Amino acid sequence: MVQAPDYKSKSHPNTVCRLKKPLYGLKKAPRAWHPKITQTLHRIGFRMSKSDNSLFIRSYSSGLIFIIIYVDDLVIGGEHLTDINKVKMLVFWKFKMKDMNELHYFLGIEVVRTGNDITLSQCHYIRNFLLKFGMIDHKPVSTPLDRNLKLHTDFETPCEPTQYRQIIRSLIYLTVTRPDLNYPCDTV
Repeated sequence: MVQAPDYKSKSHPNTVCRLKKPLYGLKKAPRAWHPKITQTLHRIGFRMSKSDNSLFIRSYSSGLIFIIIYVDDLVIGGEHLTDINKVKMLVFWKFKMKDMNELHYFLGIEVVRTGNDITLSQCHYIRNFLLKFGMIDHKPVSTPLDRNLKLHTDFETPCEPTQYRQIIRSLIYLTVTRPDLNYPCDTV
């Protein structure tokens, strides 16, 4: 193993980190976690979505329960709290997990409940992005842009490669989670 190209330790240039204990007490934890949780969910009556391997659905007489898996996080949702609590007990019995209660913020998406309505917003994520990269005072531009527009920066020095990658990574995430941002980019 070698250190990542964009991370070089000056004090220990030839040192790398080694994982001493796998997660969740499973051997080869990253490869073992998803099959293990999938097997458990199948056993308690969930079926995997045909379009997304991280979405599991179970039908109860009172409605549907959905479970979305992201790495080691589970988001459980449904129509009735009693059914959701049953599923939590079954899953938590098998795995040592912590119940974080109602979902408020997940993967840069803010979840706001008002009555029976649920609103998903990335305003907080976008504001943090603009603050982090010093763009909070920049003026918005309508899209799509004119094809012949010549863009220039008002930066005195070019962006660092690491910061540039962080900006691009954040923008790619936004275009994946916000189709309205991606669509104008595709039409130019």
